[in-house]
Amino acid sequence: MTSVVKGEVVRGAKVVLREKRPSDAAADYAWRSDAEMARFDAARPFSASFDDFRALHEEELTYPSPSRRTLAIEDHAGRHIGNVMYYNIDYAHGEAELGITIGVREYWGQGYGTDAVRTLVRHLFTRTALRRLYLKTLDWNERARRCFEKAGFMVYGATRRGGHDFALMEVRREWLTAGREGVAGEGTDQA
Repeated sequence: MTSVVKGEVVRGAKVVLREKRPSDAAADYAWRSDAEMARFDAARPFSASFDDFRALHEEELTYPSPSRRTLAIEDHAGRHIGNVMYYNIDYAHGEAELGITIGVREYWGQGYGTDAVRTLVRHLFTRTALRRLYLKTLDWNERARRCFEKAGFMVYGATRRGGHDFALMEVRREWLTAGREGVAGEGTDQA
């Protein structure tokens, strides 16, 4: 029997996506401050103090943005291993941008990211009016691209920003009925 996780939003085959908690701040700070992980986002590592980061984290929890939502990723044993988010939410056009971080390196390449993305995509397309999700990933990040492709995303273009080349990828609501949704895991919504 599977127990419900406090703040659980949706459960996938390998992960649980749940609401963020104040106790997530330490792991989030470590991941955002890590130079290698920042490189995967074509960003600079977060360089302010943990106290400053915690204040921002608590503010986001207290006053969430209507155009952004971040969920924690836990494995089924309850370990916080990363975050998945959708942002630039545009309900008028029915679309949002997606991003993911698997912060615990031992979970890299093990299917947790793919399951988290599939689970979120399925959840958004069945529980919201969103019709399109899109993202950009560094063109050299093959592991991320494979993850997104397994979750139904397809490359639709390329762009260059800040001296970096990105693949532009998208998935549309039709994914649910196009025969590809079956690869999205056997998760169940707990919304």
